[in-house]
Amino acid sequence: MSYNPRRFIRPVRLIVSVEADTVASIDNLMKQGRLHSHRNRAEFVRRAIEREMIRCQSDS
Repeated sequence: MSYNPRRFIRPVRLIVSVEADTVASIDNLMKQGRLHSHRNRAEFVRRAIEREMIRCQSDS
């Protein structure tokens, strides 16, 4: 899985719906500087998806 979104070979746009409270929580963390490696919400979601995929693969 890629860790640099600017180097995707075949990027695909994915649209997801998330509760407003979840978005507010992400924004709060970003404002506090706790998500220093995430520049925006999309990067946060992309990395969360990749982490979950790795976790699911290790469970099986």
